[in-house]
Amino acid sequence: RGSLAKFCAQPVSPRPLWRFAAACFCQGGSTLHGLDESCVNAASQRPCPGCVVTMDTKTPLRGILYGGSASCIAEALTIPVDVLKVRMQLQGGSGAQRLYHSSADAVAKIARDEGLLAFTKGIKPAVLRQMTYGSLRFGLYPRFKEAFGVVRQSMDSQLFRKLGAAAVSGACAAFVCSPLDLIKVRMQADGMRCGCMQADGMRPSVEAPRYRGVHHVAATVLRQQGVLGLWTGVMPTTYRAAVVAAAEIGSYDEVKSALLRHGLAREGVKLHFATAMCSGFIATAASSPFDVVKARVMSQPRAPSGAGMLYSGPWDCFAKSFQAEGLRFAYRGFWPNYMCKGPTVVLLFLIYEQVQALGDRWLDGQ
Repeated sequence: RGSLAKFCAQPVSPRPLWRFAAACFCQGGSTLHGLDESCVNAASQRPCPGCVVTMDTKTPLRGILYGGSASCIAEALTIPVDVLKVRMQLQGGSGAQRLYHSSADAVAKIARDEGLLAFTKGIKPAVLRQMTYGSLRFGLYPRFKEAFGVVRQSMDSQLFRKLGAAAVSGACAAFVCSPLDLIKVRMQADGMRCGCMQADGMRPSVEAPRYRGVHHVAATVLRQQGVLGLWTGVMPTTYRAAVVAAAEIGSYDEVKSALLRHGLAREGVKLHFATAMCSGFIATAASSPFDVVKARVMSQPRAPSGAGMLYSGPWDCFAKSFQAEGLRFAYRGFWPNYMCKGPTVVLLFLIYEQVQALGDRWLDGQ
């Protein structure tokens, strides 16, 4: 590894250098990608060309593979907090009685009334969704960056182009994968259908689960609403995905490049962690109103005709929720959401960077 500084001084292209750095990691590098500190220019404290890990992949298929793998792992590890977030967002809709007073109260009541396995509800459609949605948005992002005029492997400041590319990739991926998102939300919301209290005034009555699994949810929706029913709430889902992808992937790419460009950080775990935490907070704040509306529209009870019994659509949900609860409705479950989003984004990008390094090394036969 000590020879990396001499290697960087040679007139080599970025790709061989990157493969050399990945090989260093597998031999026990000191940072996430095995980059030695001497690989940083002593005068400017900036990384040598080619040492910077960007969001660009060599082929779209690699981006799909790396993004899907990282997304699935991160989603599976944080599904309990996602269940808590959905429950907190759904309560209070249309002036209904609130079931939970706080996040801690929600955890206690869910565990008491439904068991600990309730915190894994929706894990199958969630992982299936990430295999498609997570894969597509990472695979499409580099291609849309090029379409927006961002030069590959560039560290120049191009914030708005990156945000636009990330937003389009996220929206396209979300539209395609909306049925899996619908199934996940309905499974997570199952168990809190009734907000009325029992006679003792202490515990909410909880109806029997409506769904037996992923296939049962899909079959129920198809029977009651038809094929288009699987795309219920697709517009708030797509809007939210565009905002989340821009605030998450676009901001991560730009903030990381800026920190490296100005010599404020070196490539490694600390940089990835700090950048991902920042991106997670931005994404949570920007997407929370869309997230609440999406959850309420998707989980509302349906008439035999398939029409929603509480809201006619996302804008109607927004108007009624705002009238009943004020602007605070838009940030229902914000901290559970950030508790989910923050660790998810950190895990996502840490795993993505690692998978990209090892994947390129393996696929290139190094």
